[in-house]
Formats: sequence, C-alpha cells, structure tokens
Amino acid sequence: MRRMTIPRHIRLPVIALLLLCGASTIANAEKETTPAENTAANERGRAIAEEAWARGNGFGSLRAVVEMTIITRSGQQASRRLEIALLEGEGEASKALTRVEAPRDVAGTALLTHTSVAGDQQQWLYLPAASRTRRISSENRSGSFMGSEFSFDDFGAQPPSRYTFAYLREEALEGTPCHVIERHPRSGRQGYEIAWLDKERLLLQRVEYYDANGDMTRVLSVNGYERYKGADGESYWRASTLRMDNARTDAASVLRWEGIELGAGLDARDFEVAALSRRR
Repeated sequence: MRRMTIPRHIRLPVIALLLLCGASTIANAEKETTPAENTAANERGRAIAEEAWARGNGFGSLRAVVEMTIITRSGQQASRRLEIALLEGEGEASKALTRVEAPRDVAGTALLTHTSVAGDQQQWLYLPAASRTRRISSENRSGSFMGSEFSFDDFGAQPPSRYTFAYLREEALEGTPCHVIERHPRSGRQGYEIAWLDKERLLLQRVEYYDANGDMTRVLSVNGYERYKGADGESYWRASTLRMDNARTDAASVLRWEGIELGAGLDARDFEVAALSRRR
C-alpha cells in the first residue's frame, strides 16, 4: 500500500500511544485539500489523540506479568515471560521497566524507559550475561526487543507530544465504528502510522506502520479490553492481547497480559538505572 502525502503531520501512540507537529496529510482523499481543511484535520486528530491519552491516565502505577510468544514465518514458536511495571509522573512524564523472567538463558534482561514531562525519552538495556547496562540511542530504538516484532520504542510511553496528527476518516473495523488518525514522529524518524480508535471509548484497536516510501512494515492488533481500578478509585481499560505482525516477513509476536494490577504502590526508586542489575 502506498499513500499520497500532502504536507507532513502526525503519528499516534502505540503500545504504549501518540504525536508530531507540522502540516497535514490526508492520504485517502483523491481531491486536493485546502489549508483550512488540513488545519481542521490536524486539530481534530490531535484533539482525539489527547483525549484518548487523558482517559488512560491517572492510575498511578501498574504491574503485570506478560507472556510474549514469538512466531516465525514457518510457524515455530518461542516464549518469553516478562514482568512490566509503569509509574506515572507529572504531565506526560512516566517510567517503564520491562524485565525478562524466563527462559533462564535470558532471565534478568531489563529495559528501562524514562519519559520526561516534555515527552523526551531515554532508554537503557541491562544484559546479565555481560553484567552491564548500556544506553539505547534514539536511532536504535526501532530495533527488535528480544528477537520479537516489538521494538524497544514500543515498550516506552508514547504521549501525544511525541507526534503530530491528522484526522483521516471514520471507518468500521470488524463492525466497530472507529476514528482513523495518522501520526508522524516529531523526532525526525522517517515513516508514519495509521491508528484506529473506537469512537465510543477512544481505545486503540489497530495500528499500521509505514516506512518513508509508504510501504507497510508492521500491523498491531489490540484485543480483549477489560476494566481495572486505579489508585484514584477510577477504573481504566487495559488490553489483554497485543499482536504485532511483520508485513514483510509474515513473522508475528504476541503479548498476553496477565494479573494486571493498577495502583501497585511503586515509586521512583523502582525505576532507577542502578536498580536494573538487581535480581529480586
């Protein structure tokens, strides 16, 4: 699939979802759009992305056990058991820690992401075999995490300030009415994403990833939403299954979330770089 791009603009958040600034792209339209129409599309896309982000925030902290299944093109499978922890901060600030618990040969591997109030990120990877922690550069965050179709970047927060957006259309996805929004990263990385959010709850349903040439690279499918109570007493929707398909190789990876706990009582000390080498 190729898309016609009129000026650039947005990208939304994933797992983990969303933003970039600029002009606008309404790729599914065959007619030329006016600057006013482009501006309106950008503003509508941004407003929906920011509202979706706001609805998902306020839970305080989260802890969950996640089963990762890596599926090769030939159908062979490998499993990784992860523990994922999240901590909200002020504004868009947050901290995320993904630690590999099994299998034994990679247990202890840990990925830490710090997101600032402005949406800027830093990531570190701890490799137990080498007993060392290395910082992941922004250019390498699109690389595969643990041999899966999920990237390092997918395991960090994706607040709206990281992207620009444009509203494309309304469309039913498997019978569910959705907003379809395009997003581009502010970081200067090439490519863009198309995201489907259901109109009623603004929950992410699907994301298609495209490279700079407009060729699809990956597809994220999000399913099994359930409600959990947060530290503030409010309930929040969380998906139980995330599946990432590689559009080029037919490989896939699935994250199945189990035992999600909101308001988990975590604090900043649980997300220090120095703590990555500690085994509990």
